[in-house]
Amino acid sequence: MSIPAIHKATTADLRRDLVPGSFTVTEPDPVTGEQRMTYVCPCGCGVWGNLRVGNGFKPAGRPASWNWNGSFDAPDLSPSVNHVGHWHGWLRNGQWVLA
Repeated sequence: MSIPAIHKATTADLRRDLVPGSFTVTEPDPVTGEQRMTYVCPCGCGVWGNLRVGNGFKPAGRPASWNWNGSFDAPDLSPSVNHVGHWHGWLRNGQWVLA
């Protein structure tokens, strides 16, 4: 089972619409290049989460981080995303894919 990852322009749009699998990404930090990907849980529960991502790199250290391919149309993340108690899987080629 998979659902599309739909890019929303702003966090306000994301939180207002609460479309499962939708996401937005902040501008890069000017020093570290890190960004925040906010997403609505793909399971359909309406809960949203935040991931620390790097465009083409995996930020070092804690908390956990993900390597993002930088695409808004066909995003990929690695490693997998575990929205504890709700959903676990991968974001691959613009699709949230259940583990």
